[in-house]
Amino acid sequence: NFIPCLKDHLYAHLQGLAYEGDEHDFSDAERNLVLITDNQLFKHSILQVNYTTYDLQREQDSINPCTHTDLMVMSHEDDHTHPYWYACLIKIFHINVEYYNTPNSVWSRPR
Repeated sequence: NFIPCLKDHLYAHLQGLAYEGDEHDFSDAERNLVLITDNQLFKHSILQVNYTTYDLQREQDSINPCTHTDLMVMSHEDDHTHPYWYACLIKIFHINVEYYNTPNSVWSRPR
């Protein structure tokens, strides 16, 4: 069930659908528009994140699942809940994706 869920997540992102805490379910035809290049998933030991601070300075931080596992991100919930989501990082992966706009189209550049 991992691959269909992953493709649902990727397809929603490629369609520009906002994440609001609930995942979307797409048809197999829609999932087939998203191809994982060479069916490969790449594991990494560190993630480097570039961001802008509150005073508009550029900063970089690293996330390492062996030493710095805790993180927080802005919540996508309404104003009556806590503004952050907290998580514990387990592993870091990336994939290369080919996206077909329609079943007969040539693939679009991945985002």
